[in-house]
Amino acid sequence: MAEPKCPECGAQGVEHVVSKDSQERSKTKQPWFLIVHCDECGHVYNVLAKHVFNLPVTPKFVLPK
Repeated sequence: MAEPKCPECGAQGVEHVVSKDSQERSKTKQPWFLIVHCDECGHVYNVLAKHVFNLPVTPKFVLPK
């Protein structure tokens, strides 16, 4: 089975791919981002949005005449 390999330090295996909540927080104390990185060297693989703003969307129905 293929294992992920860090492009910076060469660490292999999913056990080296970890995530951490961002220090930035919303008003409700939820982290804004999830940072996915290598636990050996700190290489950042991705930053994922964790806290999103929800805008109420009212459904629009179009009825034929």
